[in-house]
Amino acid sequence: MTRLPSVSAFSLKVAAIVGMTCNHVANVFGGALPGEAMVALYALGGLTFPIMAYLLCEGYRHTSSVRRYAERLGVFAAISQVPYSLLFGATGNVLITLLIGLGMLWTLDRVRNRVLCALVMLAGLVASGLCDWGVIGPVMILLFWHLHDRPRGVALAMLVPMVAFGLPALSWALSETTPLSLGALGYYTVGFGLATMLMLNYNGRRGRPLKWFFYVYYPAHLMVLWGLTLFS
Repeated sequence: MTRLPSVSAFSLKVAAIVGMTCNHVANVFGGALPGEAMVALYALGGLTFPIMAYLLCEGYRHTSSVRRYAERLGVFAAISQVPYSLLFGATGNVLITLLIGLGMLWTLDRVRNRVLCALVMLAGLVASGLCDWGVIGPVMILLFWHLHDRPRGVALAMLVPMVAFGLPALSWALSETTPLSLGALGYYTVGFGLATMLMLNYNGRRGRPLKWFFYVYYPAHLMVLWGLTLFS
């Protein structure tokens, strides 16, 4: 089997924001799009969260200051919440999910009291239930973290969400074949599969240093999409 070229963190981030944009376009304007376009956009959308969760673990592993990392996530999560709520309602955006995951990683790494650690984990899971990706979000982050050093650890970590969401999506697509059901199936199969291949070929290098671009892009593209809804 031909091995894909190695990819940097920059390339992973580009793939994530492309997938995120496709997914949000499908969610906001899917009803006005041809069925084939809707399916393709949703399928590419599956790239996004696995890569974001994986890169959060890499960021935590290599950051010189967890506090500053958390502050950046917190600031942009707060900025993004207004346009996110305008588009998708009163649910926490994905940066809040990532921030919760970061807090859970720090707790596992630093808190030695098992009871306190367990309480923080439970609180994190409950809080994430109110956010984008729900409970599975921090679970994926923890899986990436704990399976990092195992051979094909990324693939093992991805098995949980692929099975948990892929099988119901397959059942839905078989019982009711619509662009939405096929899009959901593509999200958890094609998108997750592509994300897994990219992460397996991650070379551990940062690549082009455009960190702030990726932070700013999230609220900016949400504002653009919301603005477009005013004219649709």
